[in-house]
Amino acid sequence: MLDEFSQSTQVSVQVDAQPTDDLSRDEKKAAGVKAIEALRAHGNAGVERNLAAAAAVAALKADLPRGEFGPFCTETLQISTTYRARLLRLAEVGDHVREALAWAATQKHRLAECQSAQNLIKVVDDWLNKDKPAEPKADSKTQERGRSKDIIAEQERVIEETAALVKERDKTIFEHEFEVASRDDVIADLQRRLAECEDDIAALRDLLPDEAREQALEAMTSSRETAAGELAAIAKRYHWRPKDLRHELENFTAVQISADA
Repeated sequence: MLDEFSQSTQVSVQVDAQPTDDLSRDEKKAAGVKAIEALRAHGNAGVERNLAAAAAVAALKADLPRGEFGPFCTETLQISTTYRARLLRLAEVGDHVREALAWAATQKHRLAECQSAQNLIKVVDDWLNKDKPAEPKADSKTQERGRSKDIIAEQERVIEETAALVKERDKTIFEHEFEVASRDDVIADLQRRLAECEDDIAALRDLLPDEAREQALEAMTSSRETAAGELAAIAKRYHWRPKDLRHELENFTAVQISADA
């Protein structure tokens, strides 16, 4: 989908060429696609690439109509709801990233060299909270309970995300099934109408006199260049379609051959 969007759009936008506020909606979409492509090509790592992707996604969220942003991220950018939220959070703290990284380097922070969106957010959060008084160290049992709660909360979050994905999948399946069922109903209705038309055409035909039948048989089996025109003229005279007349003559001939045998 990323490639399809990149090929279909005629807008050429560099990832961080100009402020997103100056871009049209299509240009913002193209900028988002290019930013995510650049980030994904480097394993979702890189400070500037993450900041560019975060800014592009935030610009799309602010500009796209209600109900369009989520599907665009899922279908075109191919990013999950969780990752989308992470990029939006990074966009919120983006102005602090460079200062926070400089602080992390001086403090030998464990994430000082990490460049993923999640780790950049963590570094900024730690930098913002650096001057807060340290919380009293909890005893081992309290820590264990806290870890257990965190694990349970994470599992519940995963379950909720999975349930949402399943719900979305079921909705898509239902829509496809409904579309197929509707298509089958249309086909059945067209077949019914066609059958009624065939019945009406048959009802409008005149009976073929024996003389006309013999002339038509002779024309159908003749090798004369005018034979086809003669057969068509007989069909028109008695309000038959040429193909129906041929079919009638073939059946008549088959019945005769069967009776003679």
